[in-house]
Amino acid sequence: MHFLLVTLKEAVTKKQTSMKKNFIIYIACALGAVACKPEIKGDLGALTNKEVGMDGMWELSKFSIQDPNSPILEQRDFTSFYTGENITPMTIHFDAAAHEYHVDIEKGRNFFGDQGTWFLDDVIAPSSLYLVNNNDTTEIALGSMVTANSSEMNLSINRICSSGFKNVTYKFNLTRK
Repeated sequence: MHFLLVTLKEAVTKKQTSMKKNFIIYIACALGAVACKPEIKGDLGALTNKEVGMDGMWELSKFSIQDPNSPILEQRDFTSFYTGENITPMTIHFDAAAHEYHVDIEKGRNFFGDQGTWFLDDVIAPSSLYLVNNNDTTEIALGSMVTANSSEMNLSINRICSSGFKNVTYKFNLTRK
C-alpha cells in the first residue's frame, strides 16, 4: 500500500511539473510574439485645423434614412427625394474664414436652414458640426473628419423625441465641388 501511495504521489508531482513547464512555455511564446512586433517608423504629420477642410462647396451625392431601433439597422436610399430631371442637387457652401454657410436647394427638405454660421466642437478632432440660424442650433454628427484633401463628407442628423428616444437618423453624403 505504501508503494502505491508513493507511486501516485510521484505521478501527481510529475503532472504538476509538466503543467508548470507548459505554462512557462506558453508565457514565453506570448512574450516573444509581442516582442517581435515591428517598430512604428515615420511621422504622422502636423495636426491640422479641420475647419479649413470644411471650406468650399459640397454637393449632395446620397441621402439615406436609418431606423436606429431596428434590429437590422437597414438604410433606405432616398436620394431621389432631392434629385430629379433638370434639378440641381442640394449644395452647401461653407466659408471657413467667416464661419458662414448657405444652402442652395431646389427639391427636398432643408434640414440645415438657408444660411447662418457654423462651428465644430473641436477644430483638430471634431465629431460634431453645429449650424446656427435664426437663433436655432442644429447639431450634426460628422461621419469622418474632413481635411483640405478630402473629396467626401458624411453628415448625420439624429431626430430625437421629447422623451430622449432616438427614432430616425438622416444621413447625407456630400462630394466636394
